[in-house]
Amino acid sequence: MPATLTRSAFEAQVGDALDKALSQPVIVTKHGKPKNVVLSYDEYERLTARDRRIVRLEDWSEDEIRALEGMAMEPGHEALDAELPNTGMKG
Repeated sequence: MPATLTRSAFEAQVGDALDKALSQPVIVTKHGKPKNVVLSYDEYERLTARDRRIVRLEDWSEDEIRALEGMAMEPGHEALDAELPNTGMKG
C-alpha cells in the first residue's frame, strides 16, 4: 500500500520520503488531492519498460495478422476508443 504525505509534510521529510519510495510509492497530496507520486528508479524503469513495445508488422505472419484483425475489445472498455482517434482502428 502506498504511503501518503501532504506536500508540506513531504517538504519537511523529503529524505525519509525518498527512502520510503525505495520500497513503496509515496503519494504527495495538495489540498487533499493526490498530485504527485514518488517512485524508486527501479520501479519507474519496470513501469516504462512494459509501457510500449515496438512491433514491426512486416515481421508478423499472415496467420498472426488475421488473428489480430479478428480480435475485439471485451465489453466495458469502449472508452478506450478515444485513444485511437486517427488510426482508423476504431471498431
